[in-house]
Amino acid sequence: MFQFVIIMPIAIALGVRIEANPIYLLLSLFIVVITAIGFSAFSIWIASYMKTRERFMGGIGQAITMPLFFASNAIYPINIMPTPIRVIVLVNPLTYSVDALRKSMIIGSLNGLTIDLLALMIFAVLFIILASIGFGRMIE
Repeated sequence: MFQFVIIMPIAIALGVRIEANPIYLLLSLFIVVITAIGFSAFSIWIASYMKTRERFMGGIGQAITMPLFFASNAIYPINIMPTPIRVIVLVNPLTYSVDALRKSMIIGSLNGLTIDLLALMIFAVLFIILASIGFGRMIE
């Protein structure tokens, strides 16, 4: 919420048009929640293989977050990327989250949103299962 309070006025001042449709706003909230669940489960899965919590929090969390951000469509459009990078971008769940949020909050279109939501749901469910297995292994 803190980031929202800072970024939204800047975006509006720069002329970004936000779709004010309540259905699209609720859909955007759903997209953010599914993405957060997926990345939380992903973090738990990775952390379940660490010996200490500090090791994960210190370096590995940042070593994963930044490459995922830069290897998504958050900054550059996919169609201008070289083919090897495009392959990486297409398996990155953040790409689908950014694309879905753009469609629902800025463009105001549901075209192609099904693929984005399906990819995010698969990502979240897959890592919930892997995190559960990894966490269960830690407890034993």
